[in-house]
Amino acid sequence: MNFDELKEQWKEQSSDDIKINKNFENHKEANTIIDKVRKVMRKDFFFQLTSFPLLLLYPFIFDIATPLVWFVIMCYVFIMILPLRILVNFYRNSYKLEYNSLKNINWFYYNYKFSIEIFKVYSYIISILIVMFFGIVYMEKKTFLHFDTLWQLYVYIISTLIVYAVICIWMLRWWIKKLYAKPLEQIKQILEELEE
Repeated sequence: MNFDELKEQWKEQSSDDIKINKNFENHKEANTIIDKVRKVMRKDFFFQLTSFPLLLLYPFIFDIATPLVWFVIMCYVFIMILPLRILVNFYRNSYKLEYNSLKNINWFYYNYKFSIEIFKVYSYIISILIVMFFGIVYMEKKTFLHFDTLWQLYVYIISTLIVYAVICIWMLRWWIKKLYAKPLEQIKQILEELEE
């Protein structure tokens, strides 16, 4: 068969006969989603880093630079380091893989899901430390509120903690849903399609 015959066969072949492998499209879509996830993670990481300098200003803003306040702030810093380190390692390792196989997309999906869970736990711990910080500020200053009886103080503290917990949980769920949940579901759908 010579070159002219090949050219004729090429021209006669309809474009409808050529179909792209569905797996190729799924892998391409997975790469696009993974790139978006990396972009969001990078932005969120820098957002989290901005809280370090702000955190060191709190004792001066509230004019309460006691050793107990600095202890709570150091706890916050140390608690913040480990999850951020895990997230940075996941982010870096995500660039070492090609997402053209089911195994690598699976790796990304489960590590991404794990990272979201770490972020949730980290956020809950930080919320508790913030409550501790404001409790210390209130106890040290004793100028914020005054109550006639002790039970009024307890009712105020418990109701404030409940409202604060509800707000923190709602904000955390909103934050994760807005930034992280949609890509996780999209990757899960792609995995289900590839496994069929």
